[in-house]
Amino acid sequence: MKYHNTFKYVGGAFLGVLLLSGCMDSIDTDNPAIPYPAIGGYENSDDVASANLITKLSFENNLADQKNAVSGAVGTKVAYTAGIKGMAFNGSSTESRYAVGEGSSAIMGLKSFTVAFWMKSNNSVDPNPPGIGKGAQGIFSVVRPTEFWGGLNVFIENPDSSKPDRIRLKLSVENGRTGVNWKGQGVIANLDGYKGKWVHMTFVYNAKESRCYVYQDGEPAKNLDGFAYSPAGGALSGYASWFADDPGGIDNPKSTAGYGDLEMVGTNGKLVFGSHPFETDPPLNNGSQQDWATSFAGQLDEFRLYNAALTAPDVIALYKLEKDGR
Repeated sequence: MKYHNTFKYVGGAFLGVLLLSGCMDSIDTDNPAIPYPAIGGYENSDDVASANLITKLSFENNLADQKNAVSGAVGTKVAYTAGIKGMAFNGSSTESRYAVGEGSSAIMGLKSFTVAFWMKSNNSVDPNPPGIGKGAQGIFSVVRPTEFWGGLNVFIENPDSSKPDRIRLKLSVENGRTGVNWKGQGVIANLDGYKGKWVHMTFVYNAKESRCYVYQDGEPAKNLDGFAYSPAGGALSGYASWFADDPGGIDNPKSTAGYGDLEMVGTNGKLVFGSHPFETDPPLNNGSQQDWATSFAGQLDEFRLYNAALTAPDVIALYKLEKDGR
């Protein structure tokens, strides 16, 4: 019996060596592994316009900004779920979930900018009767404590009852720069067919051109409205032109000056993620909770802020690299 066990152990060890040797023969030890091909000249999403990336929140079970422009973020009932890359911020249609942090001067001093993020939403809900998860859903704002709207706001507008599957995602800004009379400007991306699906959204404001470019899944958004003289129901694609005063029409027959450099005034360094400044408890501005508005009820992932206007090739590279998990 003793000899039988010895034979069994020695034989097993010999077989293990043979198997390991066979595995090693299948591994190319002379040549390095073949890397993923570069996309737009970049190997990783963080390489895209890296010198201009000032904020990156990945929501990996925390509210940490990997670029440190947002600090001291404190969550209220914040929760997380599986995202497009790792974990994601998980909103709610039954309770208000949001976070408030401190933004650095890099955020408060934006002139041109890019906001990029992944979002999944089941759309906003008619706010009549009002309640959590009903109405315009706040996603991000730069707070102005003595004003109602923030200096920069991203939110889902109230729904269009005639198009229940359309998500109306809006970016709005407030420019306090001298010479700008039309201080509040915005654009709505009408997203059809994205209800309950992840979509990558990028808003690019180029101050030199006074244009706000909008991209969905790396491509120019095809249905924009919500800006001066935009056609009813959208139909314009690619970008919105913003003006410092009444242009008289979409082709600017009055030759009005463009919106120019953004200058957020009246900010106090506060930022809110997952809600509007007036929907927090207590409100962060001079307003109060509104029946037509609510906190974000969807999911948010890979939120990025750049202090420059990204080019179209960089936008599509960012989308593809993040979709690829890089």
